[in-house]
Amino acid sequence: MALDQVKEMLERVTRTANVETVYGQPREVGRKTLVPIARVMYAGGGGGGQGKAEEGREGGGGGGGLGVNVQPLGVLVITDEAERWVPVLDITRLAIAGSAVLITGLLTLRSIFGRRRRRWERWEHPRP
Repeated sequence: MALDQVKEMLERVTRTANVETVYGQPREVGRKTLVPIARVMYAGGGGGGQGKAEEGREGGGGGGGLGVNVQPLGVLVITDEAERWVPVLDITRLAIAGSAVLITGLLTLRSIFGRRRRRWERWEHPRP
């Protein structure tokens, strides 16, 4: 992959992956101005090489990849009197966090009551 192709790919991604992609331009609604806010993350990599192929022929190769993640965070509402942050509610993230807390709690309770039950059984039925 030539350096010009990599530059072109990066320029194309930076033009398309931005706040406007998720929300659009800031808008004025009545006396309020709504400013959308998002998180844009890029990750990429590439490589290339050349050398001798079989039978003395020249060999070469290259490759690359690029990933983009755009996550809406919220909207800043601006009025003459005040500014207010309105976050985006991410139901998936809340469900995952709630599940993790629930599983941790259940495993903790199982550990606590499992120990008590084993102690109770030893006290009730001592080994000779």
